[in-house]
Amino acid sequence: MKKISDAVAEIVANDWVLKVGLAKRLMNLSQVARHIHATVEARTQKSVEGGAITMALSRLRDDLPPLDDKLGIGLADRVTVQRGLAVLTFANTPEVHVGLLTLQQRVRERDRHLTLTEGIREITLIIDESQLDTVYKTVGRRPQRISPGIASLSVSLTEENLATPGILYRLLQPLALQGVNLAEVASTTSEFHVYIDEADVMLALESLYAAFR
Repeated sequence: MKKISDAVAEIVANDWVLKVGLAKRLMNLSQVARHIHATVEARTQKSVEGGAITMALSRLRDDLPPLDDKLGIGLADRVTVQRGLAVLTFANTPEVHVGLLTLQQRVRERDRHLTLTEGIREITLIIDESQLDTVYKTVGRRPQRISPGIASLSVSLTEENLATPGILYRLLQPLALQGVNLAEVASTTSEFHVYIDEADVMLALESLYAAFR
């Protein structure tokens, strides 16, 4: 049967937010204990008093080394910016599918930006604003929602970054702290794309560089 201290240490080790909060003494230990109580009991397979978890957290916090919470992944050469985009949302219907397939071919021929994300009820299209007339003519349906004046911040990640727990959270946290609203996000295996209002581009870039340099 796993000891309480071991269970707490495992939980903190796998949660970057908890690790940083404890190392920098930003968190109330009793509140953290309540937050992880059920997880500790699941790992130890026994009933556990909240006070025991608080004590384990206190000892663990005292043993944590100073934490450098910057990844140092060299964002200066890994972030690209593209302005002049629009985010459109369509109903997910067969007619829209047919139109978007034709649109993809036309946009590729023009070497323009296009990102498609398909959900159960909706399809999101991100495209150059200059192509909006082409979208309307090709798809044949008006979007349910459109957000013009959008820019993309695209971050290229290394294999080492991909193995870092919470890497996407750590990219988004500086933007959230600055109040930068996300119009949309998209990703591939090694690329993470954040779509924001063009007016927030410089603030977003400065926040990311400050967090990761």
